[in-house]
Amino acid sequence: MQYILRRPVLAALAAMLAPSLLAASLSGAGSTFAEPLYQRWGELYRQQGGAEVAYAGVGSGEGVKRIAAKQVDFGGSDEPLKRAELDEKGLRQFPVAMGAIVPAVNLPGVPDGALKLNADVLAGIYTGRIKRWTDAAILNLNDEIAPKIPDLPVKPVFRSDASGSTFVFSYYLSARSADWKKGPGVGKQLAGLAGSGGQGSGGVVERVRAVPGSIGYVEFGRALKDKLNVAQLPNRVGTFVKASAASIQAAAQFEAEKLLYAGDPDFYLVLADSDTYAGWPMATATFALLPRGKEALKTLDFLLWGYRNGDAALRELGYVALPESMKIGVRKAWSRQYGFKAGA
Repeated sequence: MQYILRRPVLAALAAMLAPSLLAASLSGAGSTFAEPLYQRWGELYRQQGGAEVAYAGVGSGEGVKRIAAKQVDFGGSDEPLKRAELDEKGLRQFPVAMGAIVPAVNLPGVPDGALKLNADVLAGIYTGRIKRWTDAAILNLNDEIAPKIPDLPVKPVFRSDASGSTFVFSYYLSARSADWKKGPGVGKQLAGLAGSGGQGSGGVVERVRAVPGSIGYVEFGRALKDKLNVAQLPNRVGTFVKASAASIQAAAQFEAEKLLYAGDPDFYLVLADSDTYAGWPMATATFALLPRGKEALKTLDFLLWGYRNGDAALRELGYVALPESMKIGVRKAWSRQYGFKAGA
């Protein structure tokens, strides 16, 4: 028996199927630092015949929770997980791109990029010990622009959500400030900080832009996009470095080569205390967290596309591409762990 579907019936079927056809076939959630990256790569990937990709910037902590609960296909985190936690949650992690966390200030009259800060000053600001921008600890670092620094109260802004940006920021401070190491320490979310909290990177940027005298920490790409005034930081020998693609690349290359030489299969890569002379001292990698089963293959296809085709988009957004040696090391791990090969 033959059945003929009339146009009204076809239209009804199309309406029923449309939501599933239009739904994202690849979903991710986590790091707000990585949100612009995944959104741009996802758009380009789809345009070139790949799957639809939806990514929600909900913070690294929430991203880890969602991928561990298999609510998404991949998680995004700027804090790498150690092997015990990866094993507990049934996950693997791979670096996707490099970037940086930067201190951004709202100081009327201070030229962009001219202010110099260090770990002890930042620790003093975020613990409430340094209360005004004319504090001697700040002026002593800034002889050349001291007359331009306004006598305003310091208004620190931190991430109120569990954040990889907070992990990078606090890791750097713990490595270089004894007071901070004894006090707040390292974590995605810290209690007892001075100032006010902002939800996500957007919340921090909004508060910094709105309040003269404020300071926050955000990703380098976001600071570029929103034209924030980014302070300089010193390297290990005390020479001040400006955040730039070149200084982030210098830190990334040095630390990536150390990791590959050590043969770390978990890609536990922390850049937030680099020893390089020219490297930005608060650099970071952002990681994709994947399940250990074959369901990860579609995410690997997306990431492989990004490794091959996404470097130009990264640069436009203020990120730095992984060194080629690191990309090769990651792809070898995909082959060993998933049987995934280029072109598969």
